[in-house]
Amino acid sequence: MKKKTLKWWLVKIDRFSAWVLLATMFLYFLSGYGMTKGIIDARFSNLLHTNILPFVIMISFAIHTFLSVRLSFKRWRIWNTFTFILLIIIYSAFLIGFGYVELFYKNANVREETAIEQTTTTTETVTTSQESSSTESQERVFTREELVKYNGKNGTPPYVAVDGVVYDMTGVFVNGRHFFHTAGEDLTDAFYMEHMKSQITKYPVVGKLE
Repeated sequence: MKKKTLKWWLVKIDRFSAWVLLATMFLYFLSGYGMTKGIIDARFSNLLHTNILPFVIMISFAIHTFLSVRLSFKRWRIWNTFTFILLIIIYSAFLIGFGYVELFYKNANVREETAIEQTTTTTETVTTSQESSSTESQERVFTREELVKYNGKNGTPPYVAVDGVVYDMTGVFVNGRHFFHTAGEDLTDAFYMEHMKSQITKYPVVGKLE
């Protein structure tokens, strides 16, 4: 039996990474349509599109292109220790930069929004405590059956509920829809998959969900 050489293994890895890259790119576009068009489950699409596929795509892309560039350099007779180290530095910087943006930079934005939310909440608490007695007596209470009627269609305003509070989302929902979300529903779980609390409190409150 012929012994498998390093070159043989590198070719196999290159081809495998190319197929993985092709498959994950297809899934990435499909999950994007799942998020915006609702052709597949929205939560599963969001999980794939934002948390799983980007990492698989970047890793398979790095492996495939690294080996392809290496082969080209060998054909051009410029493959040596210097070009090898140069490629390692370039690809390491690329993967580290991507990982930072995908993990830490996004989390930094979340921490900033959380700090803003805490400051806003503190300010609002003072105001709310002064107005709570009069507001509670005037605030409308929606049942789920009543909320469904405010679906943003046929001239009705688009209302959605988050954490038991009903908000008027006029200007965000067009013809009753915002991406794959529908007005007239409790969207608490879907909202927190993408946003912080501070991003909903800026919209007009029209009541509470029973």
